[in-house]
Amino acid sequence: MHFSDPILIIIGTFVLHQFIFWITNGIILLLTYVIYPDRSVKYKIQKDIHVDVKSVKECTKTVLINQLFILFPCLILICPLFMHLNLRWNIPFPPWYQILFELLCFIGVTEIFFYYSHLMLHLSFIYEYVHKKHHRFRAPIGMACEYAHPIEFLISNIGPVVAGPLIFRSHLLTTWLWLFFALLGTINHHSGYQLPGILGSGLNNPTFHDFHHAQFTNNFGLLGILDRLHGTDKAWRAKKLKEQQLRNKE
Repeated sequence: MHFSDPILIIIGTFVLHQFIFWITNGIILLLTYVIYPDRSVKYKIQKDIHVDVKSVKECTKTVLINQLFILFPCLILICPLFMHLNLRWNIPFPPWYQILFELLCFIGVTEIFFYYSHLMLHLSFIYEYVHKKHHRFRAPIGMACEYAHPIEFLISNIGPVVAGPLIFRSHLLTTWLWLFFALLGTINHHSGYQLPGILGSGLNNPTFHDFHHAQFTNNFGLLGILDRLHGTDKAWRAKKLKEQQLRNKE
């Protein structure tokens, strides 16, 4: 089957997105609200803020609207571009080292697109009417990663994720792998919980973006590279330095 098959591009990508998003968030909600509501508090980053069920329901409604009326139509509109670029789905698949190289490049591309689009959303005349909705969750939950104004969902959620595969004309397998990792990453960064060990460190560390939701004025990117370059992580670094000094005194 060739990558230019619209059914595969549109339906396949949408179904994969929905499966990853709702299964992952469903597990998180079950663990934190039903199975281990008390024990999960230990890993909560902002322990003083509780997200009630009413807010979860409101978030669910907005997310579904974005997915059905923004994401799905976008896939339909982007499909001709994929076909024009003659991207592939045919066998043989790309070699593993090509897939790995492109996935690593996608991280950098996403950092650039997300940082600057996110910074733009914080301009006062845009923030009030667009991005403020996303910041309703001062202490975010996993599914809040797609709780956004339709304009933000388009330029800051969809745009940075599809940019890499379009630039590199990637195989659909690579694109789907990227979608898998990108979705898990943004859900984790909005989860509000930091798990122990490798699950909550490095690129998996949700405290970086959680701090942005708490303070609004720091940590606009994903990796911290552009934040360091532009000096938009000063409060974050001051906080980490203070925490380190307190640990050294113990």
